Amino acid sequence: MKNRLVDTFIELVAIDSPTGREDEFAKHMSDRLVKLGLNVTADSYGNLVARKDGSGEPVFFAAHMDTVEPGRGIKATVKGGYLVSDGRTILGADNKAAIAAMLEFLAETSESQIKTLPVDIILTRSEEIGNYGAVNLDISLLRAGKGYCFDSSNPVGTIVTASPIYERFDLVLNGKDAHASVPEQGINTLTVLQKLLTKFALGRLDDMSVINIGIVHAGSVRNTVPGAMTLAGELRSFREKELDQHKKRFTRMVEKVCYRMGATYTIDWVRENPGYRHTEGAGRAFVTETAAVISAAGLKPKQLRSWGVSDANIFNDRGLLCINLADGSEFSHSTEERQSVRELRRLVTVMRSLAT
Repeated sequence: MKNRLVDTFIELVAIDSPTGREDEFAKHMSDRLVKLGLNVTADSYGNLVARKDGSGEPVFFAAHMDTVEPGRGIKATVKGGYLVSDGRTILGADNKAAIAAMLEFLAETSESQIKTLPVDIILTRSEEIGNYGAVNLDISLLRAGKGYCFDSSNPVGTIVTASPIYERFDLVLNGKDAHASVPEQGINTLTVLQKLLTKFALGRLDDMSVINIGIVHAGSVRNTVPGAMTLAGELRSFREKELDQHKKRFTRMVEKVCYRMGATYTIDWVRENPGYRHTEGAGRAFVTETAAVISAAGLKPKQLRSWGVSDANIFNDRGLLCINLADGSEFSHSTEERQSVRELRRLVTVMRSLAT
């Protein structure tokens, strides 16, 4: 039996849109949204903002158009109630499940002449490498001051109430090369790192903060003491105070270890994402309102804080009130990624409920 929602999803993921290569997909989406009767504008960065008419307080629905690799030549099929790829690529449910659901929501409300709130559809570029689309979005195109991203790999009905501040760091350790047969003539940066990690353990720092080093490069030949090392890491925390404390403590420990071992260092910190916590005030009220709508739609709302980041972090930082909601996808950023057809249908139901 033909299923328009599933067919739309399969069609969308078949259009390649890896980060930085979203043009074809953006053109496709612009054309589809225009056919659905929306006024579509592309801002200077290439994000799309489409306006659906309605009455009442405007709301925005947001998703990103880019996907991670391997994400070219995606061939999606339905197996056992799940949309899956052929195993060579990701599926692209992150974030095209949300986009497929938006198109179905728009089609159904138009066909059934269901009255809705004014809805701004936001489709961003380059989310996967730093939320650059959201950072550069022309928010003057929006009527809505509050709304939703649909970019969390959890069951539909899940409400992300908090997301951490995320800072990345690049650390360079400089020791001294030496032949492996005379290690005492060198300053081994592996030993420097080993000492550092005995003084500052990686992982969960407290219930609000985590730190990780994901990339380590040192040495070029097996018979040389490595005198240089580069490390790439990150620090996440739900509170500014804790993040600042851990950042300073880590940097001080690097300095102390390097001094004691005769090495030098440079460290560069870059804030990739601001955090948000909807635990009080307008944010808390919006969460409560959203949970009530989801419950009324026949689903069980679940609130959680997520260690991941999304465009919602940027929107909140830019003065919009935004909640990230789950899209029902699983195992994102992997070739095992899958999307329950039932959850995809539920996502449409949630969108319709939020907009009416």
